[in-house]
Order: sequence, then structure tokens, then C-alpha cells
Amino acid sequence: MAFAYKELRDLMDMKVFVDADPDVRLSRRLKRDITERERDLVGVLQQYNTFVKPAFDQHIAPTVVFADIVVPRGGENNVAIDLIVRHVRTQLEQRGFNFRAQLRSAHQGQPLPSSLSILESTPQVRGLHAIIRNEEASRDDFIFYSKRLMRILIEHALSLLPFKRQVVTTMEGTVYEGRRFAGKRLCGVSILRAGETMEPALESVCKDVRIGKILIQTNEETSEPELHYHRLPKGISEDHVILMDATVATGAAALMAIRVLLDHDVNEENILFLSLIAAESGVHTIAYAYPNVKIVTAAVDPEVNDKFHIIPGIGNFGDRYFGTAH
Repeated sequence: MAFAYKELRDLMDMKVFVDADPDVRLSRRLKRDITERERDLVGVLQQYNTFVKPAFDQHIAPTVVFADIVVPRGGENNVAIDLIVRHVRTQLEQRGFNFRAQLRSAHQGQPLPSSLSILESTPQVRGLHAIIRNEEASRDDFIFYSKRLMRILIEHALSLLPFKRQVVTTMEGTVYEGRRFAGKRLCGVSILRAGETMEPALESVCKDVRIGKILIQTNEETSEPELHYHRLPKGISEDHVILMDATVATGAAALMAIRVLLDHDVNEENILFLSLIAAESGVHTIAYAYPNVKIVTAAVDPEVNDKFHIIPGIGNFGDRYFGTAH
């Protein structure tokens, strides 16, 4: 639909139309809607024939005439995709654009967003931070006290979920008015590898919670985040999702992980992003891109250095936790 408006086309450096065989498109839709969205075959086909295909034939297919490049077979056409990627990378290098560096310096001096919730800085919480931030902390102490802080953070995050009134009868025959979770389901998604360390804390307080995983790694040559793998629970679009990563520096990995959830039809307002420590720049990045995502952290640190390390920070959380520091 972006090609339908001349004003938008004029803003594009390169217009790419990704095409695929109609039968392939239909089979992908059937697989997605039946396996991930738990819909029935008849309903999917009825929607496709009534709305999807007519809309495509009338509004999407004719815009191919505006494309600079037409990529047949979609994501399977590795040659075409490689050519496009090389061209885009060359243009970005010529312009001197570094995504993470731009994020690090953006929003400086701005007040923290309203979507941010910081764990209350009690003496206990500050004591836990003092232990895990200490460069002389043993690995056993680092793991033990990190887990303690994670559980406190999880409990705090759960209080931000929607609740509804529930009335029960006690063992003494009297009535007690309490609260219960108002959503359909709750699931956790960890950003590997550091975010995976927060899974036990979530599982210890949420019985039978479903867990998904997203693997995002930093490219050693470009220093940019890259999505390598994701496995999400079925029907996640109806869930409230607790997205977990131990630390947030620029927020680049968090942006990519949230985009994956949105692509699986999770509502933005149903996402809680949790981290033990977040840099101000990372918080602003997430809040600016996704203002309805709730950000929950145990501490906000002021800076990210030229190596994309949080200052004062905690070091490389994954290396310290898993004992892989060099």
C-alpha cells in the first residue's frame, strides 16, 4: 500500500516489490493462522476469498508498475535479497550512518518517559545492586543476588498488569474481596542469552507460565543487532507478554524483539519489557518507538560509552553469569 501514494513514493530511495506465487501466499497464510492463531480452515479460506485476495488484486498488485526492483519468489530469492542488502549497506556506509551510535546519542537531556516504571530504591535493592555491580563479586554471589533482584523485579512488574475484582468465601464462611489477573494468559519471552537468566524468576512466581525465546546477536563487523532465531508460544497474540533482557544499553535489540512480537499480532499495550539495568538512552529509544510498551527496570544508569557499555553499569551480564568472561 505504500506505493499507492505519490507523496510516499517520492520519499523512497529505492522501491522494491516483493512478489510470490498466489498458492504459496495462501499456504503460508493457512499455516500461520491455523498453527499460530488457532483458527479453523474454513474460516481462514472464507476471509481470504472475501477480503484478502480481492483487496490484493485491486490495491496491491497494480502498484508493481512503480517498483524499481521486483523480487520474485519472495524470501527464497537469495540472489536478489543479497543485491539489495549490499546496495543498502553501501549507501549507509557512504552516509556514515551507525544505527547503534545514533541511538546512543539520541534523546539526551530529555525527561524519562511516563511508560517507565523503576523499582523502588529501597536499602535492600541498593544492597543487591552494590553486590552485583562490584567487579570483585564472585560468580556464585553474582548469580545468587542477581536472582534475588530478578524475583523482586518480576513481582513489581506483575503489579502493573490489569486486574479485576474477585470475591471468595474464606474457610470461616466470610466473604473476602480480592483481585485476579484480567487478561486471558500471561507468557514470558526472553532475549537470548542474558534474558534467559530471568526465566526461573518468572517461573517461580507464575505457575505454568509459557516461555518463548528470541535470539538476537550483535554483528562483530557492523556492531548492529541481528535476529537469528525465535520460538514463541502458540496463540501469543492474545497474551500479555513479559519480554526479558538483563540489561539495555542503546535499546537496539529490544526494538527488534518488540518488532517480532508485534509481527505475531501481540498488542503493543500488552507488552511489558523488563531489565535489571537500563541506560537512559535505551529507555528513550524503546519509549519513542513503542510508547504503549511498559518498561520496567530495577535501575536507570545515565550513560553508554563508545563501546556501547552502560556506565556505571554491571559489565557484560551474560559473561559474568555464565562464566564466559575472557
